Amino acid sequence: MGVLYDLRVKIEKNIQDRKLDAATFKGKIALQTGFLFSLISPNSPDDAVKVEKLRKAAADILQLKV
Repeated sequence: MGVLYDLRVKIEKNIQDRKLDAATFKGKIALQTGFLFSLISPNSPDDAVKVEKLRKAAADILQLKV
C-alpha cells in the first residue's frame, strides 16, 4: 500500500467517524482533485500530484490535515 491509498483510508475513516454523508463528501473531493476518490486502490501508484491534490482537498473540505 502506498501513500495515496493510506490517505484514502484516513479520509474515509474521518468521514465515517464524523457521520458525514460519504457520497456528498467523496463527490466534493472528486470535483476538487479531478479524479475519483473511490478508484484509489492498494495498487494505485503514488503520483505526487494526486497525493498533493488529495491532501489539499482533505484540508479544504474536511479541515483534516493528513
